[in-house]
Amino acid sequence: MSTLVGFRRPSLREGVTRTRTPDNGTEFSYLDGRRFVEFEFDPDRADRFHEFIDALASGELGASDLAAAFPGTPEEYAEMLEALDEQGMIVEAEQTAEAGMSGITAYATLRRHAEEVRATVHSPLIKALVDGTVTRDQLIGYAIEYWHVTHLCPRALAPVLARDDLGIEVWTKLMDFYQSERNHDRMMEKSLSAVGITRAQLLRTQPLPATAAVMASLGVYAYNFPVALIATLFPMEEPELDFLDLFRERCAELDLPEGFVKPIVAHSDVNEDEAHDAVSLDLLAEIPYLGTETVRECAKAVADVIEQRARIDAQIISWYGNGGGVRDLASAEYPTAAGKALTCAPLTLPA
Repeated sequence: MSTLVGFRRPSLREGVTRTRTPDNGTEFSYLDGRRFVEFEFDPDRADRFHEFIDALASGELGASDLAAAFPGTPEEYAEMLEALDEQGMIVEAEQTAEAGMSGITAYATLRRHAEEVRATVHSPLIKALVDGTVTRDQLIGYAIEYWHVTHLCPRALAPVLARDDLGIEVWTKLMDFYQSERNHDRMMEKSLSAVGITRAQLLRTQPLPATAAVMASLGVYAYNFPVALIATLFPMEEPELDFLDLFRERCAELDLPEGFVKPIVAHSDVNEDEAHDAVSLDLLAEIPYLGTETVRECAKAVADVIEQRARIDAQIISWYGNGGGVRDLASAEYPTAAGKALTCAPLTLPA
């Protein structure tokens, strides 16, 4: 995904310093050097690059004019500005009366962005379900990782409830959502017990790296950036009816017991009955104004969650498809071969 979502007139953020290096490149530094990035330029283009950097720092050129002034390819332009933006060094220079929006408008913007990201990201697990190549172990592995998500969700949400700057309406709705998410892991435990996996085993397991990453991201948002947490709830919670139909069909084909399938379907039904897919809209509706930069950062968080969910699916296919099984790291029989096979399959569709 592009990290330059919504910039009309990109500029260097106040406090960013730039220094020419001995080889005629440029080093950018921010927050007393805690964030920095250095670029080297071809000697025959160095002067033009420095002119471009001056134009970027001035904040006087619109996005299209700035791109046209770049003395390189569009790919090089995107790489340079994305590298700066990743370090928090790019800011919107165009401040207009329309620079912000209501929470409801922000929700509509985020949903459109989510659909754009989904068009370029695919799930290897869904592909395996569609083409019938998914295995029994991979379906069980999906349930194990789903258990980790439901088990860790209340812990990821908890930091946001310690904040006192959200407003009573937002805080109350977040508390209600937190309460509704508790004990959902017990439904998944019923499912896994049907295939011989106990709660005691699950409590000793480690989630796949991508599963841990997405839950850690939610926890960081809850602690540092509550609006991003709110924004990412709809891609985490909305029902996946097509997925469930395929899941049930493949489980039947692979002779997985009904006791395995029913709790997973029931959990999805609970989320649908409680309108968990609307929780982002419900919460954002309580926020009268969000700045453009805040919405842009929320859009990055939404895209990141969608991509991380696809990585979870890729790792389920890789780990559980290579004999990985339950990830009990304390076991003497930990499957090192499956660990070597664990990889993130490409997430973007071919051009």
